[in-house]
Amino acid sequence: MAAATPQAAAGYRSDIDGVRAIAVLLVLVFHFELLVAGKAGFIGVDVFFVISGFLITGIIRRQLDEGSFRLGQFYTHRVRRLAPALLVTLALTLAVGALDLLPADFLELVRQALASQFYVANIYYWKNVNYFGLGADNIFLLHMWSLAVEEQFYLLYPLLLIAVHRWLRRWFWTVLAAVLLVSFALNLAFVASRPEATFYLLPTRAWELLAGAFTLLLTERWRPHRRIDEALGWGGAALIVAAIVAYDEQTRFPGWFALLPVLGGMGLLLAGRNEATLASRLLSLPVMSYVGKISYPLYLVHWPINVFASRWYGEQYGWGLRFAMFALAVAAAAAIYHAIEQPVRQRRVLARERGVLVGYGVAFALTLLGFGLVWRTGGLPQRFPAEVARLAAFAEDRSPPLADCEFSNRRGPVEPCRIGAPGPAPRWLVYGDSHAWAAHGAFDRWLASRGEAGLFMFRNSCPPIRGVHVFKDQSQCHDFNEAMAGLLERRPEVDSVVLVSAWLQAAEGRLVPTADTAPSLPASLSLFDARFAATVQALHAGGRRVYVWEPVPGALQSVPQALARAALGREVPDLVITPERYRADHAVFLAALEKNRASLAGSFSPSALLCGTGRCAVQVDGRPIYFDGSHVTRSSADLWVDMMRRTVPDPR
Repeated sequence: MAAATPQAAAGYRSDIDGVRAIAVLLVLVFHFELLVAGKAGFIGVDVFFVISGFLITGIIRRQLDEGSFRLGQFYTHRVRRLAPALLVTLALTLAVGALDLLPADFLELVRQALASQFYVANIYYWKNVNYFGLGADNIFLLHMWSLAVEEQFYLLYPLLLIAVHRWLRRWFWTVLAAVLLVSFALNLAFVASRPEATFYLLPTRAWELLAGAFTLLLTERWRPHRRIDEALGWGGAALIVAAIVAYDEQTRFPGWFALLPVLGGMGLLLAGRNEATLASRLLSLPVMSYVGKISYPLYLVHWPINVFASRWYGEQYGWGLRFAMFALAVAAAAAIYHAIEQPVRQRRVLARERGVLVGYGVAFALTLLGFGLVWRTGGLPQRFPAEVARLAAFAEDRSPPLADCEFSNRRGPVEPCRIGAPGPAPRWLVYGDSHAWAAHGAFDRWLASRGEAGLFMFRNSCPPIRGVHVFKDQSQCHDFNEAMAGLLERRPEVDSVVLVSAWLQAAEGRLVPTADTAPSLPASLSLFDARFAATVQALHAGGRRVYVWEPVPGALQSVPQALARAALGREVPDLVITPERYRADHAVFLAALEKNRASLAGSFSPSALLCGTGRCAVQVDGRPIYFDGSHVTRSSADLWVDMMRRTVPDPR
């Protein structure tokens, strides 16, 4: 993360580099999964925000008081500070991507690089990190979101300080306090209902940087005894440790939870104003100071290294390899710091400001030209043989978004899509999670071939059973199933129902009885068993024929990518699932299915179709049947139509 340099402040404090070291190591341990207790290492970003607010406020306010602040000079300094390491990291990442990534992923990488260079990555990921947007294996530059937040803050914050300093100087800290409180209130107001926006966007994160500003105020106006500073240092460390122990990826963050790392970072900074404290001396140790100095390039390079390594090694990416990639990130960061960042910052290279701006402008122009080329060609498929490009293209062989068919309890009365024959009144209801969406074309063709019509709706990650919530889903899944039950009450002519799902939510421990219940695997399994039976039996008792779409076997990785890599002659870990693994992975669902057979009219079994040879097929006639690792391709619709015809006799 890029904060203002300590040297730029009123005097160099090596302990601040030590705090930076703590922050970046928290992030790296979290991302490389080096420790069991590192599940909350994401709080390192919050510590970085506090440091940034502390230093930048001190620099700008002092220069405003001296009458030496120049906005253009400030922004040029930011370019000199940030651009060299960023551009090198992006260039290296794009070079590796050009050599390794298939067209769709390379195009995505270029999009992310463009968003990173324009410092709008937080907005890009807010819009695109979702169930069918970006996934863990293609978010190559996800960490750039926090840099975007900082730079957006740095773009606007000086303007605020100039205005307040000029016209409201007596109320300088009062105005900043008001902005902090508004930002914190927005964070609390939207962390539950708009968690992605709250996490990624500046208005709900600005309070953390402003907390650093008030740390500066305390440093200037409050001079307690050294023992108080010592207590603040150890207290700050304790708060950070408490957050590491108490939080994990399921924590609804930031919200109130962000207070622990923010206050912890403030405590460490306050302790360092008194160099006699043990806390400040430990933070100033040479190794801590050095890691802090290289923290910006280290933060930049670690995530692409981790993502590419994860793609290359797959399930073999264990602790040893993760630690090796951690060491590689440190070595790469040190090289960038000494060979690129320092020469530019110390003006041994591009000494004049004009040269910095011209160089950055050229980099922008090249980025735009490169993006245009990659976008126009669809990811430069010319890099690969025709067969490789053909197989890779199946990653885009999916249903259209079908926004009108996706449930959202924010849009008023539920109106499902219509599928099947255009003439007759709908007598079928097909609903479920993303696996229903993926097979939409198959259900449409199947009902049309029968001369029948149906209603269709889906909600990602939501099993079609009543009385359950999916953890952190803001009650969307519960409301979806209630809406489907209400629809059936209003439409008695709908006499057949198809329940479609991956049926893995229970085994993943994500089902809870209420929106605020903490997840538990045993409770999730028990809840599924009870609510699946209750849903099926209630539909059957209401006089409806109930069919269940069983889980597709899927694969161990993205099928188009794995097949394309194999066609390139690269070694690819086995991606095919065995029938034994399928039964083990879905044992909870299969047991519930058998217990409720008496209430079912039938079930559609993709595994019976695909796993007859002892290995569950991932392609038919040379065409992948999944566009990722588990969702069926749009072009495989006829395969599923034939399966459903064999299960449900044609009425004609």
